[in-house]
Amino acid sequence: MSDIDRDIMRVLPDAATQGTYLSTPDIYKRLSGTVQNMPSTKTIHRHLVKLEQEGLVEMDQRGTASIWRRKAGASGLAAKAGSMINFDEALALQTLRRFSSRQIPELVAESLTPLFEIAETRLMRTNSETERKYSRWASKVAVESGGFALHYPVIKPDKFAEVSRALFEERKLEIVYRPRHKADNDQAKVVLPFGLVEVGGLVYLVAGTEGKANPTMYRLDRLWDAKAMLESFVYPESFKLETYVRQQRNFDFMVENEVLLKLKFFGGAGDHLLEAPMSKDQKSDRKDDALHVQGTVMLSQRLRWWLRSFGPNVEVLGPASLRAELVAEAAALAKIYSK
Repeated sequence: MSDIDRDIMRVLPDAATQGTYLSTPDIYKRLSGTVQNMPSTKTIHRHLVKLEQEGLVEMDQRGTASIWRRKAGASGLAAKAGSMINFDEALALQTLRRFSSRQIPELVAESLTPLFEIAETRLMRTNSETERKYSRWASKVAVESGGFALHYPVIKPDKFAEVSRALFEERKLEIVYRPRHKADNDQAKVVLPFGLVEVGGLVYLVAGTEGKANPTMYRLDRLWDAKAMLESFVYPESFKLETYVRQQRNFDFMVENEVLLKLKFFGGAGDHLLEAPMSKDQKSDRKDDALHVQGTVMLSQRLRWWLRSFGPNVEVLGPASLRAELVAEAAALAKIYSK
């Protein structure tokens, strides 16, 4: 398959997930913004005809015009897997599909829909008790979030596709971003995509801007428009996404500085920290009915949210400034609830 064939297959709607078709001029228009040295519309049409003959594309007529879509399972993987997939592989695929609860895996997994459907069909065709155990396995496993469940904004798959394409191919990305304080913004800007990060159900694009030293975070559900450009950029060797996220703690919301956090837990509230420490230098000690824990952490809004979640079952002993802040909050809460 040639590069232009792959590009055509990429922009075509998939019969497995969509009922729509695209005309040849529509396909040409979608490709023209992302494909260098674009061939003519007639050449695109010839490639579509060839792809149809190979069983990868479906064609229909709309009046005198031909319209096209990608045949279900034409990704190649699904076509080969249909007669070869075994029960172990089918179970693994169905488990992946069921428990991909985060947005990035869900969006990426859309391309695997034909494989998921093949796996589901395979698990339904059981010929022995062992095979029936496979088919019942998915109903015996559950995953539940430890936090309060919120309904997060949905990311548009076509916008995610443009962002991820620009990120993969290291191309500039033109976006129209609508933050909460400017929900009607229609001005486009060009950014340099560095990475994608999912935090607490929300997905962010970390992107640079020419002329600015530090990258900016953009929530993907607030992208009104996104288009991968033809122009490429040099991905900065000095930028490491893992460092940006884990060491610089850029997703901890209003990061301040490192502090030695000293806590006193009651009623077993902090016992989970004995197995999942809050820091690498954590120390703990039981005194009477309380658990004393201390460790070096980054002071941030996320830390405050975590501490508040324990209510009266934790006392902040240090640092003094954080203790004073929470004392003032407790006094304000007492005033509210005493009415």
